[in-house]
Formats: sequence, C-alpha cells, structure tokens
Amino acid sequence: MPTKYSALGTAPLEEEDHPYEKAGWFSRTFYLWATPLLRLGNQRQIDPSDIWPLQHDNQCSNVSHVFEPKFRATRSVVKTILSTYGWRFLLVGVLQVGSVLCTLYGPVVLRQVLEAIEREDDGFDVVLVLKYVVSLFVVKVLQAIVTAHATFDNQVITVKITSALQHLLFQKALDLDAKVRREKTAGEISNMFSADIMWIINFSVFLNQTWLIPIQVLVILFMLYDVIGWATFAGAGVIAVTMIFNNFIARAQRAAFKEVMTRKDARMNVINEVFGSMQIIKLQAWEEKFHEKISEYREKELTTLWKVWRIQSSVTFLLYTAPALVTTISFAVYTLVMKQSLSSSKMFTALSLFSLLKYPMLGLPQIFATMMQAMVSLKRIMEFLNMEEKDPNTVMTPDNMTTEQLNAYADKNIDLQITDGSFAWDTNLKPFFDHINLTVKRGEFVVIHGSVGEGKSSLCSTLLGEMHKLNGSVFVGGQVAYFSQQAWIQNMTIRENILFGKPYD
Repeated sequence: MPTKYSALGTAPLEEEDHPYEKAGWFSRTFYLWATPLLRLGNQRQIDPSDIWPLQHDNQCSNVSHVFEPKFRATRSVVKTILSTYGWRFLLVGVLQVGSVLCTLYGPVVLRQVLEAIEREDDGFDVVLVLKYVVSLFVVKVLQAIVTAHATFDNQVITVKITSALQHLLFQKALDLDAKVRREKTAGEISNMFSADIMWIINFSVFLNQTWLIPIQVLVILFMLYDVIGWATFAGAGVIAVTMIFNNFIARAQRAAFKEVMTRKDARMNVINEVFGSMQIIKLQAWEEKFHEKISEYREKELTTLWKVWRIQSSVTFLLYTAPALVTTISFAVYTLVMKQSLSSSKMFTALSLFSLLKYPMLGLPQIFATMMQAMVSLKRIMEFLNMEEKDPNTVMTPDNMTTEQLNAYADKNIDLQITDGSFAWDTNLKPFFDHINLTVKRGEFVVIHGSVGEGKSSLCSTLLGEMHKLNGSVFVGGQVAYFSQQAWIQNMTIRENILFGKPYD
C-alpha cells in the first residue's frame, strides 16, 4: 500500500560490467583483463572512479542472499562458510597442491643433473640434461600461473566471506532486542566489525595450509629418505619435538589473545564514551583527566600485547632454528652414524629439500597464531549472533499482513495506528506506555512535543518495533524515515555523506 512514507524512487542507472565477466579464457588465464588498469596506474595515480564496479557475484546483496539463509538454518558460521564456499576452497586447495608439486620438481631435476655430471663411465649426456632444464622452465612457468590463480581465487573468497559476515553483524545489530542490546557496548560491537572479522578472514586464507603443510612435509621427508636413507628420521624427530613444543605454546597464545580482546573492548568503550560526551568534556576542561584514563587502559592493553609477542617470538625462534637443526642432525647421522659419504648430488639435493622444508615450518607459527585468534574471535561473534532478537511481528506492515487486514486499514485511509498498546523496555519492568492509542491518517502532519523525558523518542521506538509489546497492536502502512536525535556521520567527505553512494549529477 503506497503511503507518504514510501522511499523516494531513483532512476535506474546503467551499471558498468566488470572486465573479468567479459574476458575470455585466455585473458582470464593470464589476467590480460587487468592490463588497462595497470597501464593507467603506470601513467598516473589511480582515482576511485577508475576502479571497476564489483562483480555481480561479489556484491553484498547477492552474497548475503545466499549466505544468510544457510546461516539461519545451521546457526554456525563455520558450517555456513564450508557449505557455501567449501567447493571453492577445495578448488584452491587443488591448485595449491599443484603449486607444491611444481616446487618439488626442482630438487628432482637438480639431482638428475648432478648425477649426470658425476657419471664417468657413460660420459656427460648433454641432451638429457637440456631436457631436464627445459622441463624445469616449463614447470616453473606453470607454477607461476597456478599460484597466481590460487592466490586470486583465495582473495575473492575472503572478500565474499567478509561481506557476508559484516552483513550478518549489521543485520543483527539492527534486530537486537532492546533488553539484550544493553549487554553489548558500542566498543565491543566495533571490535567485532574490525578485529574479530579480520582474524577469521586471515585464517580462511590459510585454511588449506592446515592440511597441505603436513602433506608437504611428509612428501619432502620421503624424498629425503630416498637421498640420505634412515638419517631422515633423525630430522623428523626434531620436527616432532618442535611440533610438541609448538602445541603447548599455542594454548598459551589462545589465552593471551582472549585477554587482548578483553582489554581492547575496555579501551574502545572508554573511547566511545569520550566521543559521545565530547561537548561536556570540552566545556568542563576534562581533556587531561580522560586522556589519563584512556592511557591507563591502553597501557593495560599494551602489557597484554607484549605478553602475546613474547610468546610469538619464542615460537618464531623455535621454528627458525628447527630447519637448521634438522639439516645438521640429518647430515651428522648420515656421515657419523651410518658411515656414508656425501656425494655432491646427495648433498646439494638434500640441501635443496631441506630449504623447501624450511618454508612450511616457518609458516606454521603464523597459521597456529591466526587459528588461535580466529577461534577466540569466532566464539565472540557467535555469542553476539545468538543473542535474542526483537519480534519482527511486533509491528504490522504490508509485508506481514493478509490482504483483508491491509484493506481494513486502507479503507479508513490509515497510515499509522497504535491500538490499546502497552510497551516496555524490559518485560520484567513496569510498562512505559500503558494502553495508549494513536491514529495518523494519510496526508496528516503530526508533531509530537513535550518536555525532556516524557517519552517522545520512546513513542517513535514503538513504531520501529524497538520496545517490547505487552498488549495491543501497531500498524505502519509503508516505509518510515526515522532521524535519530543521536548525531552521526560517515568517515567520508561532505559530498560522500550527502550522496550516500549515489552518483554525483
């Protein structure tokens, strides 16, 4: 039913297509569709207007349209992410496996070339060596293409997950029940939108690494066994001891990260209070006092952060020294215990494999730290998403009414109506409004006036469904433009605050 509160219509704009959507397979394979933007960036500084619009599949409205119903059904962020993007993570994992296999081809070629040089009886086979070298070049080119696509697809997935999670949090913040809304401060919610989502997204980037790195380590150890035999297991023992120590340190990291987020929430609460009371603080010249208070909370946060980085530095030291220990102990066992001689082909091949072993081991501390923080952040987000929501049927609108009910109001030309309504901010407290009635017909101009604290804003809240309805009915025949008395502004230019994402004409 159209009312005077209907949203203002805007002329449909012709959207520009993303070049990736029109690119062919060759252009997508070698990212030729991005060349014009790179060429422009080489000529001058790129402006926001030069950037292409988001792809249709990456836009928040389309992402949330798929993500939100699945979350409502499972009530689990992890299950929803895996059910929605699990196949894409699997595809990225396959590409990353291909990239790892290409990496392992290098030591194989090195060994074959060195063994060809060491042969004295058959002579140096130049043709065979050239075949190996050319094949290595082809494999490295293939590795570059595969790695680029794995990284690109991984980043696209993280963009979609970020958009979906932020939509869920925004929607939840709007739908929170008035009573439970007081349990979460603005600082805590702000941290969820920034820090908590960031840690979950960071871990999603490393998701495939959690299973790929162990497989990569096992394959490298198997190849080392083919080169230096049982001495490989001495190095494997060092890796096992390192993992055991890393497990204990990871538990300490998780507890420290949880403490960091608590300290951060406390600091953000104080900062939000200062921003909200800036006029009073300036009038009373309390800047120094509140500066000391914020600094006190910041010092506590820094103390906890120092504890986190002490733990992180111990993990990094442990895993930076582990590859060198693995190499030294393996060679020592091979030469001193097994009494074997190290030929140039075996030594350089083993060193190449040990070098490859270093990178997955160095990546482990970052993955473990990110995983621990992501688990803490995920728990905080799930607690927020599982909080009680306001009843969507508190206010009757054309979207949740039958045609007969809607016609009954339309025949009387009614746009807003409260009938025998009783409302409270908390169901355990006395009703704030008791059996009130209000009728606003189409075309009427109504002003609510009164002294401070007499319930003007609360009456508007009843029409928005933000108070508990204890009795009666509320009808809003269309859309409502509500301007809160709490001023706010976007962190943008004046023009962008006016346009709200619309084009400037």
